[in-house]
Amino acid sequence: MVPSRDEPIILQIDGQLVRVLDISANGLSCPEGKVKQGRRYPFKLDLPLKSPQINGYLDVMPGSSGGRVQCQFVELAADEVDLLHHYVLVRQKEALRSLRSGG
Repeated sequence: MVPSRDEPIILQIDGQLVRVLDISANGLSCPEGKVKQGRRYPFKLDLPLKSPQINGYLDVMPGSSGGRVQCQFVELAADEVDLLHHYVLVRQKEALRSLRSGG
């Protein structure tokens, strides 16, 4: 799910702010060149919901397409996965409302 432009996801990878292009409960994509493929990075993630920060590790998957790389969350706690599922569900509902209203 693509994050809202009005309410972006705040992501720090290895202490560096990185734009989130797409997110799911399993991982995210970010611009190519911000991370190296095949590496594991510590991250901090703030969702635009009133929820706790998610901290952990991301594995950057080999291969990239369209200027983006795919990253997979590593061993998140069940409550953190639930937060991500909830965020994606909220964004999907917003996207559907926007389509129905023609905006």
